[in-house]
Amino acid sequence: MRRTKEDAAKTRDEVLAAAADIFYENGVSGSSLEKIAQRAGVTRGAIYWHFKDKAEVLTALHSEIRLPQETIVDYAIEHGHDDPLGLIEQGTVQVLENLVKDEHLQQVFAIMILGCEFTKHRSDAAQRIVTANQQMFGKLQRLIEMADQQNTLAPLWTPDAAARAIQCSMNGLLAEWLRSDKSFLLVDIGERLIRSLVGSMRRMAP
Repeated sequence: MRRTKEDAAKTRDEVLAAAADIFYENGVSGSSLEKIAQRAGVTRGAIYWHFKDKAEVLTALHSEIRLPQETIVDYAIEHGHDDPLGLIEQGTVQVLENLVKDEHLQQVFAIMILGCEFTKHRSDAAQRIVTANQQMFGKLQRLIEMADQQNTLAPLWTPDAAARAIQCSMNGLLAEWLRSDKSFLLVDIGERLIRSLVGSMRRMAP
């Protein structure tokens, strides 16, 4: 029985690796479970053993790239932090550093940012990405609300506007880096962008 569980886990990992390749090459709408099965060298039935549909495969891919910074952010939201803006700044720069080093992470980010069509009637896969963005926005907003409560947020910024600005800046930066075939130094440009943006959100000392 233990060997069967190990085989099942191995098959699941192979399916997700194949799915990342197929989604990256064809976009989500141009991909199918059949293509994923062929790339993974398994039957469609083997995929259905683990996943209900294509959207669930995408959800699993996204869930498996949880970064250490996310755990820190979640802890800070629950227990507080003495410098929420600094935490956002540090965390976003670390995300960029991790991304540059990890090709699989790059694939998954490309799928999440570029791989879905966001039409009026969204697919389940596209809705999953929208939901993930909403969740991240909520976490950013909560951290910035903490800064506001600590009286460290600049008066021209609201938590909603600041969270939206950070999220749009990061998504735009990553999308342009991926679209341009990584033609610029992501960490260098990203760090300057984020430090400048977060710096503008800090209340000046009296």
